[in-house]
Amino acid sequence: MVFGLKEIIKGDYGMNKLAMITTGLVLAAQTALAASPIPTFDKEAVTDHVYARTGDIEMTEPTKESYQEGNTGTEEAPAFYVKEIHLIGKDLPKETEGLQQLLASYSHRNLKVSEMDTLTRQITDYYRGQGYTVPQAVIPPQEVKQGILDIHVYLAYYDTVQVASNTSDVANRVVKRYMDHLKPGKRMQDRQLEKALNNINDLPGVVARATLVPGSQRETTGVSIDVMRRPVWNNYIFTDNGGGYYSGRWRYGFHTEMNNLFHGGEKFILSGMLTSHDMKNYSFRYETPIGDDGTRWGIGYSQTTYDLNTNDMYDSYGKSKGISFYGLTPLYRNRNNRLTAIYGYDHRNITNELRFNKQFDLGTLRISDKKADVVHAGISGSQYQKNQFISYNMIYWYGDMAMKHGHADTDGVYHKLTSDIFSIWYDGKWNYRLMLHGQLANRNLDGSEQFFLGGMNGVRAYGSSEAYGDYGWQGTYEIRRQTGIKNLEAALFLDGGGVWNKDDHTQEHLYGWGVGLRYNKDNDWNISLDYARKMRSQDDTVEPGNKHGRWWLQVYKMM
Repeated sequence: MVFGLKEIIKGDYGMNKLAMITTGLVLAAQTALAASPIPTFDKEAVTDHVYARTGDIEMTEPTKESYQEGNTGTEEAPAFYVKEIHLIGKDLPKETEGLQQLLASYSHRNLKVSEMDTLTRQITDYYRGQGYTVPQAVIPPQEVKQGILDIHVYLAYYDTVQVASNTSDVANRVVKRYMDHLKPGKRMQDRQLEKALNNINDLPGVVARATLVPGSQRETTGVSIDVMRRPVWNNYIFTDNGGGYYSGRWRYGFHTEMNNLFHGGEKFILSGMLTSHDMKNYSFRYETPIGDDGTRWGIGYSQTTYDLNTNDMYDSYGKSKGISFYGLTPLYRNRNNRLTAIYGYDHRNITNELRFNKQFDLGTLRISDKKADVVHAGISGSQYQKNQFISYNMIYWYGDMAMKHGHADTDGVYHKLTSDIFSIWYDGKWNYRLMLHGQLANRNLDGSEQFFLGGMNGVRAYGSSEAYGDYGWQGTYEIRRQTGIKNLEAALFLDGGGVWNKDDHTQEHLYGWGVGLRYNKDNDWNISLDYARKMRSQDDTVEPGNKHGRWWLQVYKMM
């Protein structure tokens, strides 16, 4: 039987309609030291690459006399016998079992002409599912001999890749650097194009959109990228009562980012906080992109001081200074998943003193003088599913603590492993949240490295720093429901956790429950109010007194 296509693939690869990919990603800021972070999500949405034209099949109407030889169907439903299907094309990948099964379902049988469009569409969908951006299967004009049917598969190659427009604060040279691996003549695949777009969208204050356009040669497709400025809401002030009894219950702070001052995708981050008991800290960080794979390197400095009027005999004074070098490198990215390698080095100096009042004539007593060198490496990732989001990390820490004063049993090398998991499910007016945190250690640790249970971000029925150990776990399950008032949710939560100490083999477990309200107006206000009560009634040991219920308040104002 002889048949043909109404339109044969032209030099523009049949792509007279454009396919568009859009991604957006917001980088969430991290507050330094003790500041409580706002839960944020790096939202990204990449639409399907739609190839709108499949081609209409025009059959060469055979005469009735030819039916006896080639037509194995009827005049109303013509068909022909297919023994095998051969896929032809430029550098086609090896056929997988799934593709072989698809072709086998149309082989060794009579193939109706009406099935041909379905066959080519299924083959096209198969290659699209394998990550090829604009595949197309077509049946070229041919005479089927001895039951062999040829199907041509076109897998597009890159033509020109260019920045069509750029209204962001990032220079074109930076954007083009992320597109260098999209070279003309290279086969076009979703993974490569998405990687380039995701890396561009990871730049602060940037959103990019790619449009696929007809190429200048057969089987090629061009890419036109528009880069636009994206508002970044990572500047805010905050207050909360999440501080400790001795260091100051109320905390006041700020966080600000300055992006692309030199038009290179860099950002400066400055944050600070003080408490109601004269504890202060601040930090400064600088980040910049490195290379063309999305890697970012950064350097930071932080300092914390406290000067507390502990009693009539002496004041407590302490200072912590640290410098950090850190980096992150994307390992895997697609529409719904990301996996990133994180690594860094920290050097810290920590001193604590008792400054006696003049009438006691005792001067200053230094009770601890510590230096720590710590390296870390791990992974951080996230996953988006329908009505669900999951984020996670796991980090290995290698540290060396050197002490001139203090507890000698925490001196020396230590190893620890930390992990965090956060998951949220949406179901209409309801959402359900699970948070898990954990730490393992090979030995007894200095207090600055231990795991704490109590506080605003832990077991909320207990005060900050209540229950600490060398290794432990803490979990929270929270149910939220919309109240009917715009942006306001009601919450019910359960908190729990346990810690263990290596040196004296002691352990503590804390449990609590509570209710709360959450007000979240995007890019404006974030307010959280909780009331928590103890379960199993373990007494407070760090703070004086024994409270059975606690109130917690956080207020953030975005700018």
